[in-house]
Amino acid sequence: MCIRYVIFALGLLSVAGSLYAETVLRPPDGTDLPITVRSQPMPELGNSRIAKILARYFNEGLGGAENWEQIESLRVMGTLTLADGKYELHAYQKKPNFIKLSINPENSNNSLVLSYDGTVAWQQSPSAEAPTAMSEDEVRRFIHSAHFGNHLLYPFKRGKVIEFIDTVSIDGAICHHIQVRLDTDYQVDYYIDIRTYLEVKVVNTDLRSGFRNSVVYDDYIREFGMPIAKKVESFEDDEWVSSLELIEVKVNTGVMPWMFSMPK
Repeated sequence: MCIRYVIFALGLLSVAGSLYAETVLRPPDGTDLPITVRSQPMPELGNSRIAKILARYFNEGLGGAENWEQIESLRVMGTLTLADGKYELHAYQKKPNFIKLSINPENSNNSLVLSYDGTVAWQQSPSAEAPTAMSEDEVRRFIHSAHFGNHLLYPFKRGKVIEFIDTVSIDGAICHHIQVRLDTDYQVDYYIDIRTYLEVKVVNTDLRSGFRNSVVYDDYIREFGMPIAKKVESFEDDEWVSSLELIEVKVNTGVMPWMFSMPK
């Protein structure tokens, strides 16, 4: 009886190990990958369950590697609604991680500017005479959100673990729940519609502080094959923070690196 139990237990461990291998993304051949593969946004992924889900997301959701390579920058304008009123938002992004936001009350030029140039995260309020560097906590959150695209891209980047968690219902949509753990101590949970392979919801958790931010996406359009949600709702610890409705979207329209640098 004891020997049979031990054999049975070892069998369960073997099954558990194989299931784990199916749900956690691994290099297709089981070996260490060259930097040329680790630096690809949409590499060959293999045949595991999580690999097949990600491959469909890259091709059907994001429009495929060929379209993605053609995209260099994004410029959007929209209306941002906060608890204290409505604002006009202008946002600029450029690969790989440049981002700049300009936020001002409607019918006003008193803009709050937030920007990251790949090295320095800075801000300038309407009342300030000169820009200043962000605080440590602000820098951490802003840089996390600065990546062009999302953290499912570059799946074999060192320090990144991607795992399929479950298939769940989110606001009436059946979604693949995929979790990304980063070496920055952030965890990002993506909920991807199994029909459209578009993101329905993304939850960012700072594992150092426990702070959680959720973003819900709706009303997608495509530019250069890339999906862009025209309606975005943001929540912090499940409390509503903001709503964004895009009015204008432009891809590859002359966004230059110097635009993100802090003025001297």
